[in-house]
Amino acid sequence: MALLLSLILIFSFSFSQVSVRQTLKEIQPGIYGVFGTYEQVSKKNRGFISNAYFVVTKDGVIVFDALSTYRLGRELIESIRSITKKPIKYLVVSHYHTDHFYGAKALKDAGAILVAHPWSYEYLSGEESQRMFMARKELLGRELEGTKLLPPDITTSSSLTIHLGSEKFEVHHWCRAHTNGDIVMYMPSKRVLFAGDLVFGGRVPFLGSGNSKTWLECLDRIIQIKPQILLPGHGPYLRGEKEIEKQVMWTRQYIQDIRSVVKKLYEEGLSVEEVRNRANEEMLRINPEYAQVGAFFDVNPVNAYYVYFEVERELLENSR
Repeated sequence: MALLLSLILIFSFSFSQVSVRQTLKEIQPGIYGVFGTYEQVSKKNRGFISNAYFVVTKDGVIVFDALSTYRLGRELIESIRSITKKPIKYLVVSHYHTDHFYGAKALKDAGAILVAHPWSYEYLSGEESQRMFMARKELLGRELEGTKLLPPDITTSSSLTIHLGSEKFEVHHWCRAHTNGDIVMYMPSKRVLFAGDLVFGGRVPFLGSGNSKTWLECLDRIIQIKPQILLPGHGPYLRGEKEIEKQVMWTRQYIQDIRSVVKKLYEEGLSVEEVRNRANEEMLRINPEYAQVGAFFDVNPVNAYYVYFEVERELLENSR
């Protein structure tokens, strides 16, 4: 019931949403977030479909994720300036998907040092990044003006620590998960985890860009550190160990279920398209409540398609 209520509030909110600043919330003293609508990218929502966060310290501001256009990045800066005039020192990008890093130039123009995983270089040098940019340009038109695909200034494929003011920010790459280059940011003093798209609030995760098997390792790490607040890339933030563990374990169970369904159908000899077409039916046999989860009927078959090739590779490797 709580999940259904959250989804209703999110969807109703999306129709009245006007600007990034209107979504600004203080999560706890010094920590703020802006929250995108729960939709696919469209001209109506201007691409504002993801969350971004910032922390104000005595020596400056650190930002986590940059939204999906230069204009939205500028609105994020306006939101920050409504709280503080302190310099914006760092921008940490959770992963190089369009809705999380396209606004980076606005933050760079404001003086931020951009931190990301080195996979970002691979992404930017590939044809996919240009195809996606042109597709977004065709969809959003003038809303994409000023948007540039920027590489990071600093990268980490393991961990680094940023000290700003009296706060310590731990930046970690735990595993391949939603993409090959996911990073999280953790504030141990406040037990706040900026999780990016490792945990999706109120909807099924997208499994088409990274690795579903190793994603489970990231979820286990979240459980181990026991954050008090989890800030996801999409949807409402989570507060309290029990609420966080419940959502993390739900995400973990979903990934395990879709992997088991795909493996079973693959071993029965079904083709990738047949697996894709059977995925919803098979998942609902495992848990009929999946039907109540946001984006299940649209995203689950896509996940099955990509997991099919993961499972195929794993089985071939195990047979050698």
